[in-house]
Amino acid sequence: MKLLMLMVDGFEDVEAIATMDVLTRGGDDVIPVSLMGRKEINPKVFPRAMVEYTINEIDYRKFDALIIPGGPGSFKIMPGIQIVSEMIEYFAEKHKLVAAICAAPHLIGKMGYLSDKNYTVHPGFETMVVGGHYLRECGVVRDGDFITAKSMYYSIEFGLAIHEYFHGTNSRDKLEKSLQGE
Repeated sequence: MKLLMLMVDGFEDVEAIATMDVLTRGGDDVIPVSLMGRKEINPKVFPRAMVEYTINEIDYRKFDALIIPGGPGSFKIMPGIQIVSEMIEYFAEKHKLVAAICAAPHLIGKMGYLSDKNYTVHPGFETMVVGGHYLRECGVVRDGDFITAKSMYYSIEFGLAIHEYFHGTNSRDKLEKSLQGE
């Protein structure tokens, strides 16, 4: 699978890197793409990260899934970038996977795509989601073509849920065991 990960300044380091790591180990091709107009991104914790592409250098319609890490960038920067809403709409309407973690599920939820879905989001951001059934106690929730996760703590489980979406439970179990050193 070819998976698109959106990157902006202030992304949560672990949410992006752990998710990419899990999915890459599972055989998927994760392409982190900058929405900042430059290939150098300033994560939440580490001083900088480099990506290979900016959003203008790829065609998002050629990807199988959209992955949105959280962190301050997901609620301070992404809401002001029009193409983020366009991509969420495209993937949702085409019944392709949209996966978001921490604060980022609010981007999907404010557009109404979680209105009849179970979801989780970092506590406090559920007020920005239109309708839906907020599962505060859950770390990762899959409902149809949407996977949401609560926080950085659940990054590996989030990656495993995305892998399972495409490859099934048996493949997820094998990948999880390999991550555990079994």
